[in-house]
Amino acid sequence: MNLITILLFAVAALTILTGLSVLIGTTKQSRTSGIWFFIATLGAAVWSVTIAEFLILPETSESIAPFLTAGIIAGITLTDVALLGYTSWNNGAKGKILTGIFAILGAGMVGALLYEPSLFFSGVTFSPNFNQIHTVHSWYFYTVIAYFTLISLFFTSALAETAKHIKNKGAKNGLKIFRAALSVGGILALVFDLILLSSHPHFAWIGPMAVSISIIGFYYSVVKYHILALSGDSIRLLSYIILIAAGVIVYVLVFYTVFTALFKIPNPSTEILLLNLIMVLIAICLMPALSEVSSMIKALLPTKQIDVGYIVKKLNLLNKQNVDIKELASFLATQLKLDYVGIMLNGRLVGSKNLDASSDDLVKIEKLPAPKHGVFQDFSKDQTEEDEVTRVAALFDRKGKIFGQVLLGRPLNRHLLDRRDLAEIEMIINLVSIIIDGDHA
Repeated sequence: MNLITILLFAVAALTILTGLSVLIGTTKQSRTSGIWFFIATLGAAVWSVTIAEFLILPETSESIAPFLTAGIIAGITLTDVALLGYTSWNNGAKGKILTGIFAILGAGMVGALLYEPSLFFSGVTFSPNFNQIHTVHSWYFYTVIAYFTLISLFFTSALAETAKHIKNKGAKNGLKIFRAALSVGGILALVFDLILLSSHPHFAWIGPMAVSISIIGFYYSVVKYHILALSGDSIRLLSYIILIAAGVIVYVLVFYTVFTALFKIPNPSTEILLLNLIMVLIAICLMPALSEVSSMIKALLPTKQIDVGYIVKKLNLLNKQNVDIKELASFLATQLKLDYVGIMLNGRLVGSKNLDASSDDLVKIEKLPAPKHGVFQDFSKDQTEEDEVTRVAALFDRKGKIFGQVLLGRPLNRHLLDRRDLAEIEMIINLVSIIIDGDHA
């Protein structure tokens, strides 16, 4: 089994997983679209698997070849009819009738091929690398081309019409990209899976691979921009698996293309492929650690920029466990690029470093009036003898009452905190309030 057939099987499994994820997660309002999407992924999987099976079919199984040929046509037909249903079924009677007509025509086309394989298939030449199919350029052949051309035009036009009525910019762009990807995939399928199937069988994998990647890519838009109403805890986990696996497949495909182009070797050895797969898995496992190291380096660099996304991510993780106030203060000081952060609860101050503050100063800070707006209290250095504290922010509980304060020191590598800094810090302080209040509730 060569790399291309392995990738075809992998993409087929990934495509089915994508369809199942949508089918399981769709709510009642999107159930019909979810079913059509699943059928499209099922057709793409059948298409990929039948081509993979044909490419590695042994000579002893020559009798199966006509049925695999019919399976290729059936897979393409099922995919296209389902895509037409996905884009047109909810557009009134016209869309339902159009989908029904193409479904009946497609079923008749596949049924005729199963009944009389010689309409399209005339034989197969077996090869150690890729088997070669021999097609008959009869009226049936050109009918199939016309059918797939027409149905592709209909569902891409329906996608364009749907995109016009969507206000969400991200969802609109997602549909446009999906339409463009399907158009390219349809052209590649038409060329390599029909017109050049006999002369260049080693390129037959391009069609199903392109369409499957388009569907998997569109799944990302479905999840991110809520093109379909999805719910359920399993969606997030499935989405991670799908997108990571898709990335691995794309990487291996690029590696295969570059390797064969540079070294003129039809198939890299199993050892080389295994080594690359291990490298990818190691990279995936190291991604969280690399993210941590990257954020630590950014925090130490002499720059004004605060990595808000990283801070929020870490605080959300803290929200799931008992909070160590000293560690939290040290983390905030490092990430906010301040020389000091202290958290005062019930008159007790815990900070990123020792602060030589008198009990009178702490009492004055604790008794500061509540802020009229936001979280920052009206604090002046003249109110205390402590000059390492430049600002004080209030911590609010779920009832809107102050239960503690955060003391902020001087900013590193700059003189003052600007409006953007204060807005970002205020958002982070609010999240800190939620975490500490929840931990002490």
